[in-house]
Amino acid sequence: MLSKMFANLLETWDDALLNVGIQTRTFSCEIRTVVLLFTLMYSLLTVTTIIWITIKVVLSKQLISHIKDRSVFITGCDTGFGNYLAKTLDRKGVNVFAGCLTKQGANKLEQETSSRLTTILVDVAKKESVKGAFDLISRRLAEKGLWGLVNNAGVIAAYAPAELTSLEQFEKVIQVNLMGTIYVTHTFLPLVRKSRGRIVNVSSVMATCPFPGISHYVTSKAAIKMFTSCLRRELLRTGVTAHTIEPGAFNTALTDHSRLTSMMQTGLHGASEEQRQFYGGNIAKYVMFAIKQRHKYVNSHPINVADAMAHALLARYPETRYLVGLDAHLFFRLMSLIPERAGDFIFGWPKPYGKMFDDFIH
Repeated sequence: MLSKMFANLLETWDDALLNVGIQTRTFSCEIRTVVLLFTLMYSLLTVTTIIWITIKVVLSKQLISHIKDRSVFITGCDTGFGNYLAKTLDRKGVNVFAGCLTKQGANKLEQETSSRLTTILVDVAKKESVKGAFDLISRRLAEKGLWGLVNNAGVIAAYAPAELTSLEQFEKVIQVNLMGTIYVTHTFLPLVRKSRGRIVNVSSVMATCPFPGISHYVTSKAAIKMFTSCLRRELLRTGVTAHTIEPGAFNTALTDHSRLTSMMQTGLHGASEEQRQFYGGNIAKYVMFAIKQRHKYVNSHPINVADAMAHALLARYPETRYLVGLDAHLFFRLMSLIPERAGDFIFGWPKPYGKMFDDFIH
């Protein structure tokens, strides 16, 4: 019965192709069957993909209700992604508690936003400072919970080989980026749980694609990604969700050309003579060339990252992981899937020694 049905289907297929001028009956039955099956599978895959994308787009546009009744605490709002997010949520009517490290950053943000936004001076690397922010927000919320917690505060202390990155620089970045995220999450989780809200942590595409020269920064961001994934699974059936934002290269203070150049120069100038000879030739030339070319590939729209954060907070069906930027989707996603050896070949630095790079001679 089935063989007869398939034979009829094959005949119908041959007739359809003949109507458009393609003669298939000259080929063997086996070849025609393979072509028909391939066409059917390809058509099914195409239709399924279109339906999936359509459903995904429609669902992604749906937002939670009572947005103006929601409250969100964001760290690192002086500049960069946190600053953009605070302004974005303020425009949407969300009650924002914007954590700033400096009074200057807080004052500037207050001037650019509405009365719905409250700035709080907080240093995420200090437990007592985080506790002070928690006490203030708790009093303001009274019996209400905190809908969103965004751990955005982050620093980069060096752009140099791991050997020339001091232990103090490693400790500083780990303390702010990783331990700061953990401090804030530990402290505010009861408030978030009260509203069955969301935790959004800023990691990086480099969390799954090791990038040489900033090992301290990549280490901290990889740990944040794993911390968030563990947290999400621990809270799976509590109503609280955890999400990672993984930006590519964006035009912020962390990717500033002159700052990265200065960091590389500082690292080499503080090295021993043997280390300067080892890193100051071919490697220094390669790294400095990469820094100079970086501006061609850095995304100049950091607001895109803020939009991804806002979606994680306000969408009815948020993603668990947000890759942001063309490089994140087309390059770093692919690099995270290829064999380690291939990644080493693509990202690996050249041989050491060689003629000292002119920028470090003068």
